[in-house]
Amino acid sequence: MNFTIDDTFADATRIQSSLYGVYDGLQNAEFLGGRALIYSDIRGGDTDVPTQYFGNVPLFQMLSTDAYASGAWTGGYQTVFAANSFIQNLAANASKVTPAQAAQYTAEARAVRALTYFHLVNLFAQPYSFTANGSHLGVPLQLTAATGATEAFESLPARATVNEVYDQIIKDLTESIPALPTTNSDDFARVARMTRGAAQALLARVYLFKGDYEKAGTAAQAVISSGLYSLDADPQTPFDTYTTKESIFSVAMNIQDNPNTNNAIGQHYGRDRRADIPISAYLALPTSIFPAGDKRRTMVELTDSNIPFTSKFTTVDTWVPMIRYPEVLLTHAEALTLQNNSVTPAAVADLNLVRDRSKAAGTASYTVGSFATAADLLTAIRNERRVELAFEGFRLYDLLRYKQGVPAHGIVPAIPYGDNRLIFPIPNADVLRNPNLVQNPGY
Repeated sequence: MNFTIDDTFADATRIQSSLYGVYDGLQNAEFLGGRALIYSDIRGGDTDVPTQYFGNVPLFQMLSTDAYASGAWTGGYQTVFAANSFIQNLAANASKVTPAQAAQYTAEARAVRALTYFHLVNLFAQPYSFTANGSHLGVPLQLTAATGATEAFESLPARATVNEVYDQIIKDLTESIPALPTTNSDDFARVARMTRGAAQALLARVYLFKGDYEKAGTAAQAVISSGLYSLDADPQTPFDTYTTKESIFSVAMNIQDNPNTNNAIGQHYGRDRRADIPISAYLALPTSIFPAGDKRRTMVELTDSNIPFTSKFTTVDTWVPMIRYPEVLLTHAEALTLQNNSVTPAAVADLNLVRDRSKAAGTASYTVGSFATAADLLTAIRNERRVELAFEGFRLYDLLRYKQGVPAHGIVPAIPYGDNRLIFPIPNADVLRNPNLVQNPGY
């Protein structure tokens, strides 16, 4: 049976079901169902190269016709469309729910749109700091859903600047936060639906990537001060039990969501699945970055041939972590350090919270005196981030916001900062279809 828009938004129950459809959009197999995270990490130097999958992506030899770039672009904008369609159709049917419900549901959809645009702009454009005030080309901003072929054709958008994309993400999040629930009554919804803490944590990330360290610190502090989140005693736990207080927001999955063996994040990282992405490079990091005895060194599954794979993601129904509490703590620590250009007790305390649960027994916690300069503390924070958030979609994007290129690894030569190959090409088919769409340099 086919439902019309009028059917879908006929009453409060169906409107809520339509909102769940927005979250289904996040499960897009080519984007935030796992692939968008994978693309950052297999290009960042901490996974083995070449992989048995993903073609030229980890080799930095993509063409404008690359199928992975096309799938990511289409998948991201399909998710944006789902959010936009819900927002505008809810506005036309707002009388069928309470004002509070209308505000919350709209806020959830806008937060989903913000998360999607964050990944789109970092995958297809150079980092914010690449030009003064992010004035270089980002990605098209689509804030309405076309209702027909004519409208879609007439509204073919040009690429917004990176600054404009960031401004829209920040607008969506800041305007959504007051209407989002502080938490949800059941554990599933607390992690699988957008909450105030999720939006604040994402906002902290966006400000950090933008270089607005004062606002990044403020947003991260709001999450910390809420008292709703905490670290699990074991760093493996949030990847086995998805709804602990360490997980702030994840894309919930089940076996029906990702039946295709080529798409689930657990299929690619899991040793008993496709096993495309070994992590020998991660385990070979120098002990100055990844100390011996660190508990996270045990978060590994070995094949019979002793090839290591991360145990963060092992099954097709693995939830995809978007925001975890350790990121918030490390964002707060980094923002404080960069904002003040000094070694502050608060930043050291944040770093210790993350490091101490995994460090080897007998290893002392850091003190303010452990760091001669702010630069030394910043290095420790960023090293901790590299180890703690490995394979969660941060590595390449972090390198670029640090204004660093990708070091030589495996068969891949060093790729310097600013190189055209560091970002995905805009799909050639879309460039041909949309005369307003400018291709990335080098493609």
